Amino acid sequence: FTNQNWNINRKMAKTRRSKANTPIANVPKEPLQGEPWKSAFLTATVGLIVTALGVTVGTEENFPWGTENRVSEGKFTVHFNGDGLGNGIQVTINPSSSLDNIILTTCQTLIESYDSIDPTQCLPSNGARLFTHEGLRCFSWMDIEADGRTYIVPQGLNFMFPIGNVGDVIYPKSVQSPIPQKPIRLKQLTMSPRVFSVENFLTTEEMNELIEFNRDRVEPSQIGFTGRKDSSRTSSTAWDANSPTGSAIQKRAFDLVAIQLAEKQGDSVQVLRYENNEWYKPHVDFFDGVAYDNYDPTINNGTNRFVTVFLYLSDVEEGGETVFPLSTTHESYTGEKLVHPNTVEEAGYISDSDAKWVCNASSNALKSKPIAGNAVLFYSQGPDGTLDNYSLHGGCPVRKGTKWSANVWVWNRDKPPLSAAKDGKTAANSIGLHFLNDFEFDIRVHWDNGEGGMVLQNTLASGDTSRMTTYPGHRFVAKTFTGEVVGEYIGNVEDNGKIVRFSKL
Repeated sequence: FTNQNWNINRKMAKTRRSKANTPIANVPKEPLQGEPWKSAFLTATVGLIVTALGVTVGTEENFPWGTENRVSEGKFTVHFNGDGLGNGIQVTINPSSSLDNIILTTCQTLIESYDSIDPTQCLPSNGARLFTHEGLRCFSWMDIEADGRTYIVPQGLNFMFPIGNVGDVIYPKSVQSPIPQKPIRLKQLTMSPRVFSVENFLTTEEMNELIEFNRDRVEPSQIGFTGRKDSSRTSSTAWDANSPTGSAIQKRAFDLVAIQLAEKQGDSVQVLRYENNEWYKPHVDFFDGVAYDNYDPTINNGTNRFVTVFLYLSDVEEGGETVFPLSTTHESYTGEKLVHPNTVEEAGYISDSDAKWVCNASSNALKSKPIAGNAVLFYSQGPDGTLDNYSLHGGCPVRKGTKWSANVWVWNRDKPPLSAAKDGKTAANSIGLHFLNDFEFDIRVHWDNGEGGMVLQNTLASGDTSRMTTYPGHRFVAKTFTGEVVGEYIGNVEDNGKIVRFSKL
């Protein structure tokens, strides 16, 4: 069977261990056989002194470059990708040290909190890199600001803007604003998920051109890797792969997130039109194992959507916000219950009632208001490549006016070809149906795997439905949160296209 709300277990990083009392010079004199990275690691320590968590080791040195661009007193801090709050590693450099040495040695220390990252990913020769707080890749000491924060990005991962305090502002240096005298400005909206507002991203001319080029090309929107119509998304869509304006905007979005534009690493610009009451129920932008194999970026060079730059092409008189139901750290949050417990456990799942509530004007959910020319940027992956269930988001219904917008998606690696798709290749005897919870309480629907195991498929609030694809003979059991069995269903081809109710007899 397949399930559109497949549960992805979110990997949790180990507790970060302090390195304050571990001198980096205390390494074995001889590398272990078969581990060449350790030899490189030893070589890299020559001329480099690092301190952990702000405790300096060593003395000041003179620098061969001019005072105007040098790092102040030879000090700056290095942090793991996306960590805008930690103390990181303070670095002191002598004239013989190189940037590659710093990348290698600090990376080896910082990755110890992440099980999925291999030490060889810290080798600059393999692709490990260093970035500034503003997204500029550091190719030389001249790229590093005095007393600034820098970020290690191991090979196979992508830079992400660091999460600091809510309200922090970043002026990215990886991209040029299209509006003279108005730089592109990022503002952090919450701690989790990783969401930033983006100001001054589009000109009025670009917005008008993108809308007019696609106005007569829009068709009913679809969902899924291969595309299918669903009542959870009622907008209209056009894919813009040809217009000069669309291409320029896509290039700017790639520049913004500090990733080189590559055709296979992005989808075409998706232009969207929302009319009155049209919406997109909260969902995640990344795909699961139902769509294609090798979807997990942390395993076997897996690939998935990494970051979304969602563009606002028009103002909206009322409604049409981009909502993030799982945020509880934004400025307007007052502690109220936004969604049912355990919603985050199932990637992309939210009950119908919760989806409506978070878009209500009385809700304190994080909502990004459509403002023409601006955008909202959010990551579907964590800094180590783990898929982030907290990135659940949706398009609230438009209450008055028309909303024009666009998606620019950037993948962490080349996206899979459509020939790799699984969600569009259901067997002839597959059964597509909806489960409906007719009880006055929440239930959990489990699949009996035939081996004595019950696999959780969905959590349904009272009155909610969930789409399911299954096969003849497959057994499902509905249980309360305390484990009491309250319903059972066995797959039957005659039920294809129907609603299966779990209700009191």
